Amino acid sequence: MLKIEANDSHRVTLTLNGRERSGNARPRTLLSDFLRHELGATGTHVGCEHGVCGACTVRVDGVASRACLMLAVQADG
Repeated sequence: MLKIEANDSHRVTLTLNGRERSGNARPRTLLSDFLRHELGATGTHVGCEHGVCGACTVRVDGVASRACLMLAVQADG
């Protein structure tokens, strides 16, 4: 298993709207923050930050997921 230190930056590559995109994220960066701040995908909204409202819902491998409850490094690949 890959060990990532708290202050290290990890390269995250994912497919966003049909295009492969990459950016750097720290281990505790939420997917919603990574999409908005690193990749500029401001269509991903953050509402309650608890996964209740659904404003941050994205598809991960075809399954609806809450981006405010998922880490960016989990979406790598």
